Amino acid sequence: LIRELPKFSDEPEGIGVGFGVGEPMGLAVAYRPNKAHTFAAMTGWSFSDSTLHLHADYLLTFATIKPRQSAISLGIYTGVGPTINLGRSGEQAGFGARVPIGMSMAFEKPIDIFAEFAPVIGLIPDLKLYANGTLGVRAWFRPKR
Repeated sequence: LIRELPKFSDEPEGIGVGFGVGEPMGLAVAYRPNKAHTFAAMTGWSFSDSTLHLHADYLLTFATIKPRQSAISLGIYTGVGPTINLGRSGEQAGFGARVPIGMSMAFEKPIDIFAEFAPVIGLIPDLKLYANGTLGVRAWFRPKR
């Protein structure tokens, strides 16, 4: 039973929930314990493969740009994580590794817009090089303490 609704975070930290469009397209969730580290995942549909797509990445923000007296900040990040594509009729599931490179623009009472490009090294069923690209938005909530 939920006693109270989650509160928006004062910073783009905590738990982020939103969606992304592109390749893949779907639900985006993230956990950011501090400004430098993020664990981000997406589940959705891959239109190029006609499969259910799942990925989970560890992201490191290596640069943050925040103009003085501005409510907007821009974080530039890179990371690594596994990816799985399921559901292609008669074919084995696909598994690989992603190396996302992206940026996240955060606003006050945090909503962030993110854009990322991720080269993907497909390992199963064949060794191949792919690419993902996603544009998305998340709202950030602070976990209860």
